[in-house]
Amino acid sequence: MNGSITVDGRTYALHFTVNHICRMEETMGDKLPSLLSGSVYGLRSLLWCGLMGENISLEEAGRLMERYLQDGGSLASLSQILASAMEDAGFFRSPAMKQEA
Repeated sequence: MNGSITVDGRTYALHFTVNHICRMEETMGDKLPSLLSGSVYGLRSLLWCGLMGENISLEEAGRLMERYLQDGGSLASLSQILASAMEDAGFFRSPAMKQEA
């Protein structure tokens, strides 16, 4: 698990893998950098990608996102959760981690 998101009292594990990222890019027809733009489309795509291990469809990820927002979450907080999970998975390295490597 690289992180999690809680919606309606249920916690969903986020798993970002190379295969999940590739599947997302193939399905969406966009590369990861364009999906990181912070758009609703990109955030839904990234949430779906992180939830592939939960066997959740793209539409279900969109519904979870809607409930997350209705429960008081924001696009900014969702973006931060997803970015942190992707960083934990090794897709991004913080400046401190780059210096250690």
